[in-house]
Order: sequence, then C-alpha cells, then structure tokens
Amino acid sequence: MNASSEPATTNHQRLSSSNTIRPVIIGAGPAGLTAAYQFGKAGVVTTVLEADDVVGGISRTAVRDGWRFDIGGHRFFTKVRVVSDLWHEILEPEDFLVRPRMSRIFYKGRFYDYPLRAMNALRNLGPIEAVRCVLSYLWVRIRPPKDQSHFEGWVASRFGWRLYRTFFKTYTEKVWGVPGTELQADWAAQRIKNLSLLRAVMNSLMPRRNRTDVTSLIEEFEYPRYGPGMMWERCTELVTDQGSAVLLSHPVRRVGHTGGRAFEVEALSPEGPVVWEATDAISSIPSPPSDQRNGPAGARRCPKGGQRAWLSGLSYRGSGSPLGGRLRGQLDLRARPRC
Repeated sequence: MNASSEPATTNHQRLSSSNTIRPVIIGAGPAGLTAAYQFGKAGVVTTVLEADDVVGGISRTAVRDGWRFDIGGHRFFTKVRVVSDLWHEILEPEDFLVRPRMSRIFYKGRFYDYPLRAMNALRNLGPIEAVRCVLSYLWVRIRPPKDQSHFEGWVASRFGWRLYRTFFKTYTEKVWGVPGTELQADWAAQRIKNLSLLRAVMNSLMPRRNRTDVTSLIEEFEYPRYGPGMMWERCTELVTDQGSAVLLSHPVRRVGHTGGRAFEVEALSPEGPVVWEATDAISSIPSPPSDQRNGPAGARRCPKGGQRAWLSGLSYRGSGSPLGGRLRGQLDLRARPRC
C-alpha cells in the first residue's frame, strides 16, 4: 500500500508540522493505526512508522501468488460496543462475513474441539480415560489446588489435573515459553472466562443461541471478506485521508526523550535515517524489540537504571508462518456435528 510521506534524506533531516500536538506512532498494527485514526478524528495529524512493508502487524494478511494468507486467524467478536462500532466504522457492513467458529486440537489421531467441549473430549478419550478425567475433576472439587493465583492452579481447579495436563499445560507452555505456574491466573480468567468442565457439559446440552454468554463458547463470529488485513488496509486509507502519514519500511532506531517526554523519533527510511520532531511518541511494538531498535543511545536515555534492567528482563514471543508450502494428500477440517 502506498502511503504519502515527506522526502527523507541521509542527513538526519528534521520533519515537523505546525500542530501544537505532533504525535509519532511506532508500528502500523491494529493498535498503532487505531491510535492514528482516533487522533485524526480529533483533528490531530500524526506520523506512523512501520518497519515492515505491509500494515497490520500480526493481524496482517500476506499476499503471495494471488493467494491471501492470514498470519493469525483473528476472530472479530466482542461484547464491548465501542470496539464493535469502530470495526463497523472502518469497514462497510457488506465487508463482514459471519462464519462458524472451528478450532481443533489434533491429539493421538483424533480431533478435539477447542475450547474443549466436554462431550466431544470425553467421547474421543474413550470410556476409561473419560472416567479418569471425571474422577480427577471431582477430586479437585473436594481438594482444590492450594494456589490458584497462577494459570496451572486456576485451570486445574476448573477442569481437573488430568485434563489440564493433557490439553492445557504443554500447549500453553510451548506458546508462552514459561511454566504454567509463572502465568497469572487473571490471564487464564480472561482467556477461558468462567468456563469449567461442568459449565462445558451444561453448554453442550444447550441450544447454540444461548452460548454467547461465555466468550470461549461462541459459535460464530464476524470476519472481513479478505481477511483481517483488509481491516487495517482500509484503516490506513482513512488515516492518510485525514492528512496523516503511514510510512512503511521505516524501522525506528531511536526515541529521544528528556524529562520523561519524547521530543524526537529517528527511523531508517529506504533513503537513509530521518528524525521527526515529536511532542509525544506512542509505541505499539513489542517492548524488547522496541528497546533494541532504539539502540544504545535510546537505552542510555532511560531515566532510571532499574527501568533498563526491567526492560532487558522481558522475554519476547513472536509468531511465524511458512508461506508457499504444499499440502500432500487431503485433510478434512470441515465442521463436524456437535455432540
């Protein structure tokens, strides 16, 4: 996508505007573009700097050989009205498709619904293992984990230790790279809401129309016609129409700040380094990469050594998707009847 921009030079040209507020936004993903769009509606012109050559971040849609690949299959479902209104403000109603939710765990040759559906999981596990899982659940109802402040204790108390170790433990630890005992329970509560084995059994017996009270159990969601990247490509057009600039292939190298406020942002354009004057800087990129991209100068300008140590201690988990692979044989992932 082409974005309007002012010419850059290799002599650290300083670009400024006549606005009293001159925000520079780092990252053209959903957070960065939404911030720029909201600024624009308030009459504030911004500059958005994106290291990649496409907008959307991990919600982008990559195009290869005429095919569109969603880096992450982000579902558009929320109970927050202001968020839903924003989505429909960016895209027209006909740009949204309503699609059934379908996620699967492939475990020991069988597909399991995700989030777990009790009847589906217990049937696939077989009668003996199903009885063990039910007994494990009953045991934690009698003797709940002593510490439920972390992910492991919180999930085990609601599904039993056996289901936790089978479906939750290894998957979560592979994704986040830390033991379940080091993840806070409030994160689990946000992801799984008030779902439990008993609640999953009850919901499996309810009509589908009554299942949206638990977010984890939603049956359908909205999805942009050409993938989530369509949302942020359109948002970029709206932002540039407001007079702001979305500059691609502009990785940020340094954020200059003094007295706790940013005053300039330096990025590396295809033609060379450029410095933008700024009254505010908003970063929507991961913290450790942000600290690294700011470089030694940016790190030295952190006001307190403790903050530098805290930033350097943060771990980073990225995502990657191979494009261009070929599927050998057939794999049927179509929705199957619910138990």
